[in-house]
Amino acid sequence: ASARRVTVVIPYYGYARQDRKMQARVPISAADVARLLEAMGIDRVISVDLHCGQIQGFFGPRVPVDNLEGGVVGIDHFGAKDLHNPVVVSPDAGGVYRAKKFKEGMAAKYEMNDIGLAMIIKQRARAGVVDSMDLVGDVADCDCILVDDMIDTAGTLF
Repeated sequence: ASARRVTVVIPYYGYARQDRKMQARVPISAADVARLLEAMGIDRVISVDLHCGQIQGFFGPRVPVDNLEGGVVGIDHFGAKDLHNPVVVSPDAGGVYRAKKFKEGMAAKYEMNDIGLAMIIKQRARAGVVDSMDLVGDVADCDCILVDDMIDTAGTLF
């Protein structure tokens, strides 16, 4: 009750995937969570790998948001492995930027300049069900590193 400042550390931001209106009369739940936190009187938010950067904008100008990237842990993990023709794979088109940053981080830190990049283009029949899947890039005889921000059931990965 007597704290001067309140900083919220959120390793998993609930409702992060509900960041835009998909149909009429549906709330943007990620924005609702931000408003609830602000109503509690928080002063700052520290999060890890937000699903999308626009969630930071759901908080008002008096609540700064620090979004930490968890990929650096993976860079160290995979950099220590003896990988054969490594390829970083994004499981969807929206994650290509994240996969590219991961690839560049590994290349810079471990001087691995032969890392490939690939992505999967999925057409979903409905949530959690893939209708068709196409691979863009070459992964034959390679060690693949799948980079994603959040996986619920992994049903669309295989």
